[in-house]
Order: sequence, then structure tokens, then C-alpha cells
Amino acid sequence: MAAALSSSSAWADTPDEERSTGREVIPAHPRPELPIKACSFREPVCVHAPQAVSPWVGSATLRAAERALRGYRALGFPPPRPPYDVYLVPESVAEPMQGPETLADLVPSSDGWDRASAFTILPEPPRPTCAIDFQLVESVGKAIALGFDAGAEASALSMFGSYMATVIAPCPALEAGAVDDFQAHPERSFASMAPDSPDGALLFPWFLDDAIGVGGPGRAMLGLIAIASQRTPVGSWEWNNEPDVFDILRATMKARGSTADKLLLDFAVARAFVGSRSDGEHLRDVDRYGDEGRVRFEWSVGSGTLPRRLAPRSAIDPTGMTYLWLDLTTTPPPEVTFVADWEPPSLFRWSLVKVDPTGAEVGRQDVAGVYGDVHAEKTVVGLDGLAGLLIVGVNVGSVDRKHPFDPDEQPLSPHGYTVTLFK
Repeated sequence: MAAALSSSSAWADTPDEERSTGREVIPAHPRPELPIKACSFREPVCVHAPQAVSPWVGSATLRAAERALRGYRALGFPPPRPPYDVYLVPESVAEPMQGPETLADLVPSSDGWDRASAFTILPEPPRPTCAIDFQLVESVGKAIALGFDAGAEASALSMFGSYMATVIAPCPALEAGAVDDFQAHPERSFASMAPDSPDGALLFPWFLDDAIGVGGPGRAMLGLIAIASQRTPVGSWEWNNEPDVFDILRATMKARGSTADKLLLDFAVARAFVGSRSDGEHLRDVDRYGDEGRVRFEWSVGSGTLPRRLAPRSAIDPTGMTYLWLDLTTTPPPEVTFVADWEPPSLFRWSLVKVDPTGAEVGRQDVAGVYGDVHAEKTVVGLDGLAGLLIVGVNVGSVDRKHPFDPDEQPLSPHGYTVTLFK
């Protein structure tokens, strides 16, 4: 991370007209003015509510906020920048909201860096469930992250908050639904999920903890957010979010002798082993999601049907992923040749994963890619005794190294591909 921190200083002299823009500086909603206020004697948090909200809801929300703050403190995280408040609103007012909204205050930090206090607007929960704790941990996590970088992209805040909620206050009903939706649509960019509902992209910071994290859950993701903090000029309408989390991730992986493209491909492979397909080696404790955690395969074909030319049902977003399954349980060929072609200006990376009858990975061959090429091929041998060959692809963004994927801009449209398999 230290190398990434030093490399981010190069962005300080980038001309304004070349920078992409981030979220709007002005919050989407001001802090509501509500008549009832209850503050904790134990934690730095207050809950505000209208007269219409039932007393038990206000009390349950305050206790849940206290538990969330204690959970983060137990893991070594600082509290949100003060003042942090939760504002309960009746369901009738909250109808357009998908879930809690955590927003940065329009108050500049004293040192000039993009750091802000935050507040959460929370729809009144209909009854006490684990969802209250889950949502409050999500919200506190976003508020903590905004205290490090008020201009952080919504996707980074969302996946960090949702991941920490699975650690501190698991709620199977919310988690499973979010992961199910995420895995059912691997072609979507995981950097553009809904920011105000449980985010199945929580699997990415989960993966980062295993791949590059040190010091406990969530540290890798929050570290990327913190390093990406910048100084937005006073009077700007939008936060300066350059570098963003993906820029810092690219610098971090370069300092580690690797690339962000390789990391995304590793994540794509790990994502295939979630839920009932978990082999216990790629991501820890993801078998709890069962069949809802299984990523969707575009195609599942038998080796006896080869040669086959396959295409996805939908184009693949930048950072979107795609999966094909070649069944080898009956008369596997001595070798299979994989040929992929895709639309420019996108850049796809591919991995061919050997899977044994127990569902475990027993070998993997990454397909070397060259910037500027829209074609890749590889021949795989040693297929006896395998259950199948898992073909994993990820659209890592543009072939133009000067304009890599940016979650604030996302200038690239989705692109398709074809994969041909020969024996």
C-alpha cells in the first residue's frame, strides 16, 4: 500500500480538464429536521425520528447503531467523523428509497483533504429483524469510509459496507438475496451496483482480504479508499475522485509485481467457487450461500458435441465476467483447443480451470493476452479424470492504457465475444 500511496502523488499535477469527475459535492438530501432525538451514552451516535415512528423502532435503531459502532471498534476501525446521526423516516416518505442512504455532509475538513462527516437516512423498519443490524453496519461502514475519502465512488462505499455487514452482523436473508442477484448477472460491472441496498459485490472486498489484505477483514478495501483521498478545490460541484480505487489498485498490484488485470481474473475464478460450488480453497466460508451463490454459466456443453462456437446471451460490461462449462465426464478428448475473439476496444482476459469430480480446482492455465489484440487461443491437455473444464473470462476495460477503466466515467459500452472449442 505504501508504494500505491507514493505513486498517487503523480496525480496532483494532472490538469483539471483531463480529470474525470466524481459524485456531486452537494448531498442528495440535507439532514432532516425531526422532533425526536435520542443519543447514546456509550457510542458517538444519535437517532432522530418523527412523532409518527413507534417508540420501539427508535430504541431498536439506537441499540443497533451502538452494536455496529462497537463491532467496528472491536476490529480496530475508527468511528465515523462526528457528528454521525441516523434519521428515521416513515415508510410512506421512504417509498422511493431502496434502502438506507448514507451521505457526506457539505462541510470541508480543516486540513483541506476530502474527508467528511456523514449521516444516514433510514426507512422505518416494519419489525425487529437481523436486517436492522445489517443495515446499520452497512451505513456506519460507509460513514467511516467517507471520513477517509468524501469523494469515493458509490460502488466502493457500497461493497465495503455490505462486506463489513456480513462480518459484524450477518443476516442470511439480505446477504443471500444480494449474492444471488450478483451471481445471476456476472456480465454486469461489479463497480456499478445499487449503492443503497445490500450489494452482492461484497465478494470483491472479501476476495481482496485473501489476495492482498493484512490486519483483519475490510482493511484492504478501506486502505484503497483512504489512499485515493484527494483535495477538491473549494466551490467545485463534484468531488475530485482521481485517483479512484481502481487507480490505486493498479498501482498497488504493479508494486507487488503483478497487474490489476490479473487480480480481476483471479477474482473471476474465485467467484465461480461460491455457494454450493465452493471447494474451500478460493473464498472462505462462502458455502453458506448454497445454490443462491452459484454463478450463472452462459453455456454448459459436453465434449462429445465439439466443435462448438459459443456466444453470451448479453454483452459484457467492463469488469463484467463470463463463464462457460465443458463437461468431460464421458469420453474426454486428449486435448481441447480454446479460441476466443471479442469486440474492440475492450480487452478480455481468460483462464481455463480444470475441475475434478469433487468440484475442486486441480489446475489452471491463464491465456496470455496482448494489449491491442482481440483474439486469444490455448490448447489444454491432460483432461482424463476431470469433471469438466471451466472457462472464465473478464472484460478488464479498454485496450488503451492511457484510459483504463474508471468507475466514475465508465465510457466503454458492453462488448460481446465468441468462444470456439475444438478437440
